[in-house]
Amino acid sequence: MSKRQFVQISNSELTIGAALPWSIYLRSGELLAPAGFMVGDEVVRQRLMLALPVRAANSADHGIGIIEASGPPAEAAEAAQPADPLKYLKHNAEGVILTFKLPSDFEPRKVHVEFYGRIPQQSVIVSAPALGLGTAQTWNNFEGLPLTVQVIFGRSLCMFKTTVMRYAPLPSGHLFLRYPTDAVTKSFRQSLRVDAKLPVSITTDDNYSVPGIITNLSGTGCAAATGFVLGEPGTRIKIAFRLRLSDKARLVTMPCIIRSIKGRLSQQMRYGIEFDEQAADEAVLLTLKSFVYEHLAER
Repeated sequence: MSKRQFVQISNSELTIGAALPWSIYLRSGELLAPAGFMVGDEVVRQRLMLALPVRAANSADHGIGIIEASGPPAEAAEAAQPADPLKYLKHNAEGVILTFKLPSDFEPRKVHVEFYGRIPQQSVIVSAPALGLGTAQTWNNFEGLPLTVQVIFGRSLCMFKTTVMRYAPLPSGHLFLRYPTDAVTKSFRQSLRVDAKLPVSITTDDNYSVPGIITNLSGTGCAAATGFVLGEPGTRIKIAFRLRLSDKARLVTMPCIIRSIKGRLSQQMRYGIEFDEQAADEAVLLTLKSFVYEHLAER
C-alpha cells in the first residue's frame, strides 16, 4: 500500500468568497475541509493556512515538490475512517440544547438554540445564545470552550460532547462546533414521555374544578392522579398547570379527553388523558413539546 501524495497550498490559492475546488488536508492525511467549503473571510483563510494545508497531488503537479502523508496509506486511512455519528441528523432537528459553564459561572448554563446545519465530519452550526456579559465579552472570547449538545429529531435524542471552534457574528450570531467523533442516540416510543409531579387543576364537564397531580407528561397527553371522579372514557375536561421551561414558569391550559381510568373509588384514581390538539393553542402545544424535550435531554 502506497503513501498518499500531496502538494503544499499557498495563501493565494485560498480565494476569499470562493468555494474550495478540491479538498484540503493536514500533512497527516486527515481531512481539513472538503471540496466546496466556502472561504468566507480573511479570518477563515488564515486559520486554514495555520494548519499548513495540502491538497492531493495529480498528474499536472509533475515537477512540483511532492509531500508524502505522514499518516497511514490511503487504503488504511479509508478503512479506518469513522462512521458519521450524526448521519441521520439533517434539517430535522426540532430542538437543540447547549450545556456549558463560563469561567465566571457558578453553575452550568443550559440554553436552547437553533440548529442551522452541519458540514459532515467538520462542524455543527447552531445559533449563538446571548452571554449577558456586556459588549466586551462575546463568543470570540470563548473559542475552545467545551460544551455538551443534545439534539431532538424525530423520535430520537442525540447527545455528544464538543468544543466551540469559531464564532461568526453575521448575518446573525452563530457558532461552529467541532464535529463529534462519537455520539449517543436514544430512540423513544411514538409519544415521547417524561415522568413528572406537577400540581394540576382539573375542570370537569359540569364546570367543577378539582385538584390532582400529573404523574407523566408527553406532547400529546398525560397521566393524572386524583381522589375525585372525573367521568367516563370519552368525557371532555380541561386542565391547567404550571411548568418551568428555560427557568421561566409558564401556565398551560389544555382541553382534553379522558381515554382510560385505573384505580378504585376508595383510592386515588389514575386517568389517562389525551390533549385535544384540534382545540388547543399551537403555542401551548409547542411549549409542552419543548418541556418534554428539555427533560429528556437531562436524562
